This record gives sequence, structure tokens and C-alpha cells, in this order.
Amino acid sequence: MLGGRFNGMAIGAVAGVLLMTAACGGAGGGATAAATEPTGGKENTMRQDTDAQALTRLEQRQADAWDRGDGDAFAATFTEDADFIAVNGEHIRTRAKIAESMRQGLSTFMKGTRFQLGDVRHIRFLSPDTAIMVTSNCVLRPGEDECRQEARSMQTRVAVKRDGAWLFTTFQNTRIGQLPG
Repeated sequence: MLGGRFNGMAIGAVAGVLLMTAACGGAGGGATAAATEPTGGKENTMRQDTDAQALTRLEQRQADAWDRGDGDAFAATFTEDADFIAVNGEHIRTRAKIAESMRQGLSTFMKGTRFQLGDVRHIRFLSPDTAIMVTSNCVLRPGEDECRQEARSMQTRVAVKRDGAWLFTTFQNTRIGQLPG
């Protein structure tokens, strides 16, 4: 599953740009650190601040689950019908399949790695119950304290609020790198 051969950084980079462009409503949506885009009104801004904090906690739950090697807890941050695009371009459908894939990865080739949240945090609310998050991160190997350039990624998540709780429904992971010259 996640351990399959990487199909090339260019494919991942192009897919990530296309997904981010489509999700952000066209070209021009840049990522900024800890940014949210309020859609107007003091009450709405306060609600969005609260929701942005909840989304940040949800992302932290993913990182904590990864660090514990707990694929089931990682997958629990997704809706039942979620779509997950891994860094190698693999498309994994449903929470159950995400859990299976993460259990396999975290017990083999990703065992002992840590998920370090990066400095890019951009949240945009499309509606009161739908948000897009663009974030950066790094996967640290056992014994590492510094992020290696080739281990940095950008991620796009779409989150939905159901019954008062936020869950991710799509996830796109793209390795940060230079395009082949």
C-alpha cells in the first residue's frame, strides 16, 4: 500500500498544485503561517476562530497517533468515506482502508518515525461546516531531531463538520522538492 514505489516528485507536485488550485477556487491562493480567512461579521469570525482551533487539534491528533504508531487512531480523524492520497500518489478510499494502510506502514517502513508539524498553517472556510487546510510537515526518522529537506511535505485537507465535530474527508500529501531540470 503506502510502501509502493514512488512515481516521481513531478507527478506529486503537479497533482498537489492542481488539487490546491481547484480546492482554493483557482490560482492565487497562497499559504501563510497560521492564517484563516474570515468571511465576515464578528460572530462569524469568533466561530471560525473556534473551528480553526478544533481543526488544528484534529491535525495534532493525527500527528500524535503517528508518533504512537497507531494507524487506527490516525484513521479515526477521517470520515468513513474519506479519500487519502499518499505521498507516492496512491489513492486510498475509506477510513477502514486508511487504517489498514497506516497500520501496515507504521509497523514496517515508517516504524519509529515522528510526524512533525510545520510552520505553514492556512485554513479557509468554504461554509460553516466545510474547511480547507493547507499545512506543512516533516517526517523524522528514529534518532533525528532536524528535518531533512527530502522529508518535507505540503498537505491539503478538506474537513467537514458533522454533528458538531470536525473530521477530514480528503487528504493530499505532496513531497516538497525541486522539479526535474
